[in-house]
Amino acid sequence: MMTSLVTENDVGICRYLNSDNKGFKGRIKERYSDFNVTEIGLDGHQVSLVSQNDPKEETEKEQNKVPDVYEDLSEEVKKLISVQDFQNILKVVKGESDKHDINVEKMSKADRKAIHDICKIFNLESNTQTSSSGEKMIEMKKPSADKKVQNRGGINHGERGRSKAEKFLHFSLYKENMGTSELISQLAHSLRTKDKYFSFAGTKDRRGRTLQRVAVSLIKPESIEKAVARFKTEVAVGNYTYHPQGLRLGDLSGNHFEIAIKDVDTEGTRIDQIMNYFKENGFINYFGMQRFGTSEVPTHQIGLKILKRDLNGAVDLILLPREHQSAELKTALTSYAETKDAESAFKSLPYKMKNRIEAKLLNGIKSHHENDKVNAMKFIPSGVKQMYGHAYQSYIWNSLVSKRIEKYGTQVLEGDLVEDKSDKTYKSPGIRINVRKLKASELSDFTIYDIFLPLPGYAITLPDNEMKDFMMEMLKAEDLTLESFRSSIRDYDLPGGYRKILIKAQDVSWEVVKHKSLTDDIIHSKLELSKQTGPLREIGDAEG
Repeated sequence: MMTSLVTENDVGICRYLNSDNKGFKGRIKERYSDFNVTEIGLDGHQVSLVSQNDPKEETEKEQNKVPDVYEDLSEEVKKLISVQDFQNILKVVKGESDKHDINVEKMSKADRKAIHDICKIFNLESNTQTSSSGEKMIEMKKPSADKKVQNRGGINHGERGRSKAEKFLHFSLYKENMGTSELISQLAHSLRTKDKYFSFAGTKDRRGRTLQRVAVSLIKPESIEKAVARFKTEVAVGNYTYHPQGLRLGDLSGNHFEIAIKDVDTEGTRIDQIMNYFKENGFINYFGMQRFGTSEVPTHQIGLKILKRDLNGAVDLILLPREHQSAELKTALTSYAETKDAESAFKSLPYKMKNRIEAKLLNGIKSHHENDKVNAMKFIPSGVKQMYGHAYQSYIWNSLVSKRIEKYGTQVLEGDLVEDKSDKTYKSPGIRINVRKLKASELSDFTIYDIFLPLPGYAITLPDNEMKDFMMEMLKAEDLTLESFRSSIRDYDLPGGYRKILIKAQDVSWEVVKHKSLTDDIIHSKLELSKQTGPLREIGDAEG
């Protein structure tokens, strides 16, 4: 039985940007209400619950909303359409022009698909055409009247059901003190559907109050709300919209954090000095503990087993009894560890635990031959299986950036990777940025805030310096190569990616609040704000 909890050092988080900063002591996440996380969408705006009471109205508003300023578009969209394209598209939207053609001859298949998706933003239909000169063009125009769909029961239907443009329902999900995958499993069970039909841009901390976007296929908003109403924990949904696609991990610009640090042992002046340094210089862009979990078995160790094609080892780690588990779960897993009787262990779990990852895996094992771990793992949601591999990539990246900061600080090196904005053809559907290597003559033109380090994968470009050697040595120590990240199983296929070494947080602010008890709630939650009809409750106590 595992007993030691995972620490920052265990996942490669072991360096400070300012080693001379003595910092201050305090309590983080004393209660889950001390940590608010709000997802920031690709459009740069924080996710909102908006109205929880009229999903049809909010859907229609969102579907009819068209961007009218080029700067409001996401960076991903700007890479594909120019300012002139945008102005011509607006003319079509306003009826000032019949159509607009975009030349996509030199674009990849993924980029052409993205152009078709962009048309949906402007409520336009799109068709691929061939010009008189033989080049591929995408024609954008207003949909004809006979293609408009009828609305019944809150869902748009064509002749054979919901249209392709409305296959996925996107909605905002607020939760308290519950993991994303855990909540999705419970929601899927309540809706009598499967976890795999849900998708989200990122996992959010269990111990906290979080707000994010979630997508699900072929489910009505009314069904979502009825299912959530049956939850005994604090969960809320809202801001429904329809889209032709679901969400992928990474479909977000970032997260907005509100953090209460309690029992602080220093004065306000010292806090101001530390926070001003943070505001001006940013922080090392580590993958945080939520990526790895805080139980005794970090998710990246499971990911390593999967990468080494050791599914038996991965299953054993997932089902390993742990000291900090609930008594019922620990008893069931201990029984399985001793007897390998998955059916008995699964039946011993109470109904409320049947949606846990461990229970799903036990169900998968009992439903197949004991040696058929491939099919047993299919009982685990895709998002969770993908998370295991992503966790190992994140562990390598964290370890790599720690070595970089330790040896070179904030120095820019020859061969470092920076974004190649001149190349709009993505090398892999799973990698949404192109990079190039810095030449010695360019070093003075860039800062550490421009530099990317790769996440290991079969489709990445490696830096042409010591960082490449560090990564390859770490992989070699585990008998891995970059090709080890390629898999015929979609959930385990990892092309790789890129992440900036340092970033600066935006809109940084802080204040010192006096209060009386460590259990005091000193941050307004997003749910609380969404329900506001009068004055907000006061935060803190002047006599605290």
